[in-house]
Amino acid sequence: MAVDDGAENVLLNPAALAGREFPELSLGFLGAEMQFSDLPPLTWDTNQDGLLDANDAPLELAARYDPVQAVILGATRPIGPTIGVGIGLLVPVQRILRLSTFEPAIPTYFMYSNRVQSYELGLGAGWRPWGGISIGGGLAVVPRARYRLDATLDLTVSGASDGDTTAGDVVGMGLDVHAMELDLIPGFSPHLALHWDAGQAVPALDGLALGASWRGEAGLPVDVDIDLQIDAGTDDVEGIDNIVVPLLLGIKLGVYDHYVPEQWVGGAAYTLLDTLTLSGEVRWTRWDRMPVSVAHVVDSTVKGGAIDFGDDPIADGNTVDITMAATVSERVGLDLRLPAIDGGDRFGEIRILTRGGFGYEPTPLVSQTTDSALLDSDRVIFSVGVGVEHDDPFRKLEDRRVRLDGYFQYHLLASGELVRPEPAEPTPGYPIGGSPIPIGGHLLAAGLQWSLEY
Repeated sequence: MAVDDGAENVLLNPAALAGREFPELSLGFLGAEMQFSDLPPLTWDTNQDGLLDANDAPLELAARYDPVQAVILGATRPIGPTIGVGIGLLVPVQRILRLSTFEPAIPTYFMYSNRVQSYELGLGAGWRPWGGISIGGGLAVVPRARYRLDATLDLTVSGASDGDTTAGDVVGMGLDVHAMELDLIPGFSPHLALHWDAGQAVPALDGLALGASWRGEAGLPVDVDIDLQIDAGTDDVEGIDNIVVPLLLGIKLGVYDHYVPEQWVGGAAYTLLDTLTLSGEVRWTRWDRMPVSVAHVVDSTVKGGAIDFGDDPIADGNTVDITMAATVSERVGLDLRLPAIDGGDRFGEIRILTRGGFGYEPTPLVSQTTDSALLDSDRVIFSVGVGVEHDDPFRKLEDRRVRLDGYFQYHLLASGELVRPEPAEPTPGYPIGGSPIPIGGHLLAAGLQWSLEY
């Protein structure tokens, strides 16, 4: 937050973009994978006969989620001596964006299952008016989705004839999809920030930098409208006149994915003799407002001739009642810049920077009912990195630098368990025999980034 990290400041602290001397381009690659504790066998209608009984084999579910590989692009540019602007983009290479809901009755690591499967685009600017104080702001681009489906399903029962042996011989079905429409509508999440290079105002504080930022709440709400007409009727059934009974179903689903909570961040860094930098930050995150990525029926209508089904006749089968809390998390880091190495006429002064860091992220999940099996626990973060910086070997521009950084992170989830007692009747998603559901796992992330001042 308080450390000047080049193009990364677009997404972290856009105020730090001010006062940069040269434009910078950066290109990076990030890879991450997750592994969690094995889940016990679950009760489920695995043979899809509509019953939960001894004929259903246990559901063997693996708590595995897609890894992510992403390309990171960044660019910053000074505008005069006091203003800096930048843009940052993270694009997963498997997909630009994935919308994915989950079944709350089945054990799910809801904080990790889909959150990394989306692009991230940020725009930022900083202005340094006086005394090393910079004011910045930016926008994160967040889409909103709207999906509509109009269709007619024809169900026709015909009279049986010689040779008919299955229901398919007398029941005909046809689906006519009239229209499908998907809109992705851009939205924006605001970002405000401050940065202070204290040594510019107070020489005795040379090496001290302070930073703070606020990010607004954002996410990807999805409005799903389904209009389905079911025409059920008979054809050539002995003793019954041919009839058609239309049934009109209107269903509105509410889905919310890729939630980004409101967040306040404050940090400080101190650099000693241009060699050792100690930094730390505290984050307050409003997870208490988080909507989980579960599809809900928010409105429904059923019309069928003279039949009255009442208001909202379709019940929501996903009952989720959880309590989330705002969290306070911490990060600390240490950067050590090693003595310069002479790289000759081509590379000039070569500097090697080593980094290490530690973080703690408490779980926002406080409680839930027995209807759901959301899994999460406190998480600790360990990180190391190394960077090599030298003169531009291509254009030989004075004072322009080229830098290559590599980093590795290990996130460890605290061990625990969720106990779902064995119910009197078989219940979907419950462990067979009432065994506890283990909680724990880890996340590995590594990346490489190349940047160039020009």
